[in-house]
Amino acid sequence: MGRSVTLGNGRDIDKDIELCRTTNEKTSEQTIHVLMENHIPFTKSWINIPFFLRRKFHGASQICVINTNRNRYSQARTAIDQMDIHFKKRLVVSNY
Repeated sequence: MGRSVTLGNGRDIDKDIELCRTTNEKTSEQTIHVLMENHIPFTKSWINIPFFLRRKFHGASQICVINTNRNRYSQARTAIDQMDIHFKKRLVVSNY
């Protein structure tokens, strides 16, 4: 196998931080739409909630976690703050 070449500083790769999380699918789609409109990079993943913890999450079986680059976090927070209050109140936004 050949050697892999990393462009740029290797310590700056994969520095994503959690932006927000929600159990509501429509809220996650609206958040993604707002981030895409503002050209903010993100990743979205669904985490399964164990059966005995679902009561804490109001019966939801999965939780959506949206991550973004740490250098673009403030821009992403500004974009989320401009969202409709109906969707924004269903997000748990991290404080970095």
